[in-house]
Amino acid sequence: MSCENKKILVIGGSSLFGIYLIPLLMKEGCEVIATYVNGQEIRERTDIAEYTGGGATPEWTAMDVLDKDSIIKALKEFRPDIIYDFAVQNSVGRAWKDPAVTVDINVIGGINLFDAVRSIEGYSPRILRGGSGEEYGRADYDKLPMAETLQPKPNNIFASTLVCQDLLAGIYHRAYGMDIITVRTFNEIGPGMSRRFSVADFCSQFAAAHKEGRDSFILHAGNINIERDYTDVRDLVKAYAVLAEKGRAGEIYNAGRGHAVSIRGVIEMLEEISGVKAEIVVDPSRIRPIDTPKFESDCTKIFEDTGWKTEIELKDTIREMYGYYNK
Repeated sequence: MSCENKKILVIGGSSLFGIYLIPLLMKEGCEVIATYVNGQEIRERTDIAEYTGGGATPEWTAMDVLDKDSIIKALKEFRPDIIYDFAVQNSVGRAWKDPAVTVDINVIGGINLFDAVRSIEGYSPRILRGGSGEEYGRADYDKLPMAETLQPKPNNIFASTLVCQDLLAGIYHRAYGMDIITVRTFNEIGPGMSRRFSVADFCSQFAAAHKEGRDSFILHAGNINIERDYTDVRDLVKAYAVLAEKGRAGEIYNAGRGHAVSIRGVIEMLEEISGVKAEIVVDPSRIRPIDTPKFESDCTKIFEDTGWKTEIELKDTIREMYGYYNK
């Protein structure tokens, strides 16, 4: 993307998207300001520098999306041209356990950002906000892959909050002319991902077994038959960057590989990569109250508007994630 004379604000700079997008933008010469939650330490991820490309660090500033005044303060100080909003509680599991916090961050936090922008006279940045393929939920499975025209039918609390935000973003765009683009990413994965998420947890378990010299081990998992459109975060941040330049205001775009793989399939990849066999034990605590059998993205729209498509093969991503834990 072209960064000439552009200031960029990355809300949630230490999120998985943030830590991969920031180096990409800075290599293009962008002036980047990244936010962290007031009272928490700035999380510089030197552990994944070999995967992100490292390089210059952004300017950091404290911001809490639940405190609209802190958002207004940052916007007035920096007046960014482009805002990437990654301040999302994105764990489906945590959303089941703590729905009120999830609603606060994902819905109220988004409204606070929109209203903070509107409060500044003559200010109209482009906002790219994070959605998720989870929003399609219990959609009509005879209509796979899932295109943006498919009616969302969320199957969990996390996805429901994002659908709510989609509706609000559309209203703010139509009513106030705000330049908002929603990116529905599908199952982002990559080195440095939190072990709260299944693929990173599996990579960690396989790496631990390999380090201990075991030929096999017991792998604790939830439903291994569900299929997901796992996509490398490095491809997805490129989607965000190109949409900032070429996306159409008020639109929703899917971003994914367009090919679903079962969790069992991921485990089989890890067995091949590590040389370790897994005896799978289903852990009831990892089973969701409701789950969606399959997610698979149709990314025709983003390709037609921007030319974006994924470049990294899933097995290569899994190999690097395994290597991250096997150091």
